[in-house]
Amino acid sequence: MKKELDEYLYELTMNLNEGSEERFSANQIAESLQLNRSTISSYLNQAFREGELIKIKNYPVLFLHKNALLDASIMIDRAEYDSIEKLLAPEMGNALEEIIGANGSLKEAIDQIKTAVLYPHNGLPILLMGVSGSGKTFLAEKIYDYAKEQQVINSKAPFIAYNCAQYFNNPELLSSALFGHTKGAFTGADHEHSGLIEKADGGILFLDEVHRLSEEGQEKLFTFMDTGEFSPMGDTSIRRKANVRLIFATTENVYSAFLPTFLRRLPVIVTLPKFQNRPQSERLRLIDSFFIAESSILEKELQVSYPLIDFLLNSDLEGNVGKIKNIIKYACGNAYVHKKNSQIIVVRLKDLPLEYNLKFKEQFSKPKKKMPDRTYLPNTTQQIHLESKETQLLRSFFDEIVGEFKKVQQKESLAQAFIEDNVNRVTQMMDEFIFQGTYEKEESLYSVLTYHIRQTLDMMYENYGFEQDGNRVVSLVSYLYLKDNTDILSSHYEWQEQKNDMMEFLDSFLETPFWYAKKLLTYLSQQLDQQLLEEDIVFVTFYFYSLQISDLPNDVKCIVLAHGYSTASSLANVVNRMLGKNVFQAYDMPINITLDKVEAQIIRYINDYRTDSGLILLVDMGSFNQLGERLTNHIKSPLVIIDNVSTPLVLEVGQHIVNGNSVTEVYEAITVENRIQKQLIIPEINKKKAIITCCYTGMGSATQIQEILQKCLGDSARELTILPYDYKKLAENKMYETPFQLYDVLMIVGTENPKINQIPYIGLDQLINGEAISEFAGLLQEQVAIDDGAFKSQLIFNFSINKIVENLTILDATKVLRLVQKAVKELEKLMGIEFSNNQLFLLYMHCCSMIERILRKESVDEQDDIEEYVQKEGHNMELIHQAFLEVEKEYTIELPLLELRLLNDIVKE
Repeated sequence: MKKELDEYLYELTMNLNEGSEERFSANQIAESLQLNRSTISSYLNQAFREGELIKIKNYPVLFLHKNALLDASIMIDRAEYDSIEKLLAPEMGNALEEIIGANGSLKEAIDQIKTAVLYPHNGLPILLMGVSGSGKTFLAEKIYDYAKEQQVINSKAPFIAYNCAQYFNNPELLSSALFGHTKGAFTGADHEHSGLIEKADGGILFLDEVHRLSEEGQEKLFTFMDTGEFSPMGDTSIRRKANVRLIFATTENVYSAFLPTFLRRLPVIVTLPKFQNRPQSERLRLIDSFFIAESSILEKELQVSYPLIDFLLNSDLEGNVGKIKNIIKYACGNAYVHKKNSQIIVVRLKDLPLEYNLKFKEQFSKPKKKMPDRTYLPNTTQQIHLESKETQLLRSFFDEIVGEFKKVQQKESLAQAFIEDNVNRVTQMMDEFIFQGTYEKEESLYSVLTYHIRQTLDMMYENYGFEQDGNRVVSLVSYLYLKDNTDILSSHYEWQEQKNDMMEFLDSFLETPFWYAKKLLTYLSQQLDQQLLEEDIVFVTFYFYSLQISDLPNDVKCIVLAHGYSTASSLANVVNRMLGKNVFQAYDMPINITLDKVEAQIIRYINDYRTDSGLILLVDMGSFNQLGERLTNHIKSPLVIIDNVSTPLVLEVGQHIVNGNSVTEVYEAITVENRIQKQLIIPEINKKKAIITCCYTGMGSATQIQEILQKCLGDSARELTILPYDYKKLAENKMYETPFQLYDVLMIVGTENPKINQIPYIGLDQLINGEAISEFAGLLQEQVAIDDGAFKSQLIFNFSINKIVENLTILDATKVLRLVQKAVKELEKLMGIEFSNNQLFLLYMHCCSMIERILRKESVDEQDDIEEYVQKEGHNMELIHQAFLEVEKEYTIELPLLELRLLNDIVKE
């Protein structure tokens, strides 16, 4: 099969320009070969990872045969392209973004440089600081390329590099080199000479070792920076102009090497890190790039031993990146000389220059973990097989989880088996990530991740009661560090089809860990300014689920409270392990803690956690029995307090919980002996019953639904709270939102289901057409005495469109409704679709309110992503705008982008 696929794809790629691009998708290839699509997809992805195919990141993903492209004389410089057009007619990329570390250790430096290059009126001067060999000259050349890309200089503009150290002891020659000289300016000046500034006119002049400039030279330079004018040496009456962008480089401390007047004219000072101070991932990519370059020069496949890679990664070599590049060049050349007739050149430690071979023996004498050698192929820039073992492990996991989930969807596998299998795999991978030793945990990126994850977990504990411990921090840091925000599944066709279903599956089956994972990763992505990946949510959800050894048959919460540094923690930990389940949480308390503080701690726990099934407190002192009296008005379910806590007592309580006993059954089962006391407290107040109303388009519509429901129910609903609430918060945070803590929510009524499994949802359209009247009345029967028939009549009356628009205060209801209806019909015509009853209701209700809101000069909430949204949905928004032109003309208004977006959301449902 593999041979058949290879031959077919080769022929297909050779005829690339004939027919549609879809032919190269896994689906079309499978149909053409009459083979299983899943099998074909697996083969294609495997061949891509082995470097045999080129991937086009379309949707669907396309695969092209690499050798066929080369045979067709198509240049290939990477493994993935955004489109076939970019493969066939490659455009120059962003020179700065292509630099290794541009989104890592050099991100701040690159941002500074972009600012300097794009600054109006000839940009800003740039000073590059860093030790010798840190890449200053290389970066200066990339700045030149970037300036040409951005068309701030001509594509044929000059780039002139000059080392100021050449004439350090001869100021006259240095001035002459920079500014030129007239005939007779000094002894030997037999003719007029143009300087570097004049030669660099219209382009970039790069001055390396600029600290070697004398004070006089610095003064001349900053005069030119101020005026754009200079005089050649020998005649100050001559004033010449030049348009030159300046880049300086130095290895010295700028404050001791330069005049203050010179420094003041350098607004952009960029510091480049030493090789050893860059993250290991960047150091490895630099080393890989040097070996790939040597492979191309020698036109041989290179196989490099891991001990050599390890030496280059971890040695603090003088000369920095430049030195490492030269060492690699020497080692490859040395290996080539001895094996030049072989197709594969093996590069080992023995190929290092002698001085570095000895250095290796001194510094790396201890045996290390055996790692696989690395292979480099000529004429490539990006090689998938250079990924770390951990990245390959994650790629395999995500690839397989997509296939396994498809079986669950097709009912070929059980959901629970799918969950348990992936929880086990995630747990094993986490163990490997934590204990593997291929990276230094002191690296800056690792430290940054550790800090932000601790902060995030602190936030989640404060707001949601999510417990933090050291193991969770290390596990999450290890995973995110090794994955490095890589979007592994970005080009996976099946994942793009499945991911929404996968998110819904996790939301349904693993609701709490899924919610925590999404909350944590969303917050982290904001703090670290990086994209939120659904695949990470999947992985972390399974990890969070694994933290609960297994589900308990009930949801009784149990807390051990004891004085001492770790007394409570030790008791809870021992019993949880003995039971094999996480039954108990622990609070270790100082000896002198007051009862007020303990009470506050318990109240916070009650507010953070759902304790509907009851709460058991196991305490070490009888004085804590007073907590019962204090907590009576705060608890929403039975509370049991037992004192004189001990391991046997905790174990006995835990066993009852594991067996599924209720809180009152546990209370009855515990025998009081000796000095042990127990008490059962029943809450004195019950939470008020409530209905939540919500609408996708915002709080305004949710409030209108609330008001109409109140009119329908009248005096019979005096004991019932009808609460409008933000739909997006409900959909994201589920039962963790405030209303569920304060009220006993009977149902949610709205225009869009926020999918909270524990709470019934009734759609507004179902109430309007009468379908859900009986269900609505049934949910209220115990709380409100209502006549079904009369209630139904009132409901239909109050929910009629006319009654809704009567809530408008400054507009004529009949007129505005007529105009809105006309606009909506025009929109159906323009889009070629027919709106559902629910969409029509939403559009009428929202548009009438919207017109009045605009006339009142009230605005909707700002949306940070509006520009991105317009780029994606601009066509639809333009059609909506066109349909509402008559409305705009009638009321002399203009629909802003934010309003058009809300209308588009309704249209798209």
